[in-house]
Amino acid sequence: MAKTEQSAISGDGSSGTTALNPPPMTWPQMLLYGLGSASNGIKNRSISTFLLLFYSQVVGLPATWVGSALAITLVIDGILDPVIGQISDNFRSRWGRRHPFMYASAIPYGLLFYMLWSPPDGWSNPALLAYMTACVIAVRFIDTFFEVPASALTAELTPDYHRRTTLIACRYFFTFLGGLGMVWIAYRFYFSDAEGGVFVRDNYGSYGLLAGTLIAIAILISAISTHRRIPWLYSAPTRKLTPRLLVRELGETLANRSLWLANGAGLFTAIATGMVGGLATYFQIYFWELTPLQLSWLPIAGMVAALIGISGGPWLTRMFGKRQAAVGMFAALIVASIAAVSLRLLGLLPVNGSPAIVAIQIAETVAVQALTLMSTVAITSMIMDVAEDSEVKTGRRSEGLLVSVDNVLKKTTAGAGVFFASLILTAAGLSQQVRPGDVSADALWTMGAIFVPTIILIYGGAIAMLLIFRLDETAHSANLEALRARREAAR
Repeated sequence: MAKTEQSAISGDGSSGTTALNPPPMTWPQMLLYGLGSASNGIKNRSISTFLLLFYSQVVGLPATWVGSALAITLVIDGILDPVIGQISDNFRSRWGRRHPFMYASAIPYGLLFYMLWSPPDGWSNPALLAYMTACVIAVRFIDTFFEVPASALTAELTPDYHRRTTLIACRYFFTFLGGLGMVWIAYRFYFSDAEGGVFVRDNYGSYGLLAGTLIAIAILISAISTHRRIPWLYSAPTRKLTPRLLVRELGETLANRSLWLANGAGLFTAIATGMVGGLATYFQIYFWELTPLQLSWLPIAGMVAALIGISGGPWLTRMFGKRQAAVGMFAALIVASIAAVSLRLLGLLPVNGSPAIVAIQIAETVAVQALTLMSTVAITSMIMDVAEDSEVKTGRRSEGLLVSVDNVLKKTTAGAGVFFASLILTAAGLSQQVRPGDVSADALWTMGAIFVPTIILIYGGAIAMLLIFRLDETAHSANLEALRARREAAR
């Protein structure tokens, strides 16, 4: 057996235990590890919920400028993901392959996030656009610097088919909790009626300072909590890396059919998430005319959804299998996402301002976000199962690269989702500095009428991809046995 393959299978040998059979993680360990993903949740939810609104309705940039810039930044960031993934996979240090990146990202991440929400006063629109674009690129890059290595740890921390899903659920729980918690804090303390609402520019700088601080703290806790497990993680083999070798290995890893099918489903999900996130605040403020106090209840509903997701996702995948459970979740997501808007378009709901509308929005938030969390957990777990499938075929551990490919597709397509959201807003006449109450009924109807069929098509694409995915529990167990046999033969 080649030296590189043996190294990949055997780990660093410091304790006689490899990542094929690491000691089980306790619930406190899983939760503290998962806490780091709150940084990604805060970043994603803040950008999807407030950035388009802030830079178009408050700062004064055209919505199409902001939407286009966000889409471009995602594409640029997506190019960097495989680079970080391969560097992390092959990085050698006394702290392993992943932890140096996690530690190094914490403070810069918090600082850059604050800068994003504090644009200079008195600049021209082109200059402000350039500032926003540069800040978003920097924030997304430093997020990648942490998130790719941290996510790659999942496949190493536990090889168990179902335990892995639970660990991923912990990460996504904190992704949701971090994002929704910050939105709740924003509406209750920074964008409340007493503070002037979402149209006061100075409120965003204060919000960015708190969010950036919490991001840095969450990252440090996650890195420190998993530091003791470094001896049981895979170590990169000592070898000479060349651009040609890296490109060849990239091609070999990406040739995995299961990887592309799972990522295809994730791709459609990211488009939907990006579009829904970009439109959510507009629907809530303009379409449903919710007040800041009413809006503050939606993040709490989202936290309830996160609790449902962290328990419901692993349970459903254990009961029905990952693929079958995810298909059912996407079908339910279609219904939950379009039901209220469709009923309003048909004139079957009470007028805005009635308690029923608030209750419907809370129920929709719980259903949509719980289903989104559970389906994302299932798909991510399916992608992580590709780590062993890829190792069987290539002889290398490539978790960082696998995660980065998933991130590339999610980021670039989420950018497309945000861009589609900006097109819908422009078609409805909500592109720039429009206040609630100044929008015609026809414009709101147009926004809803475009949204409904678009969501059906996008989630339908995810279902189509999953129907032909074949890497199930039986195949995963066979891959683990093959890797154990290789490890024994290498001794």
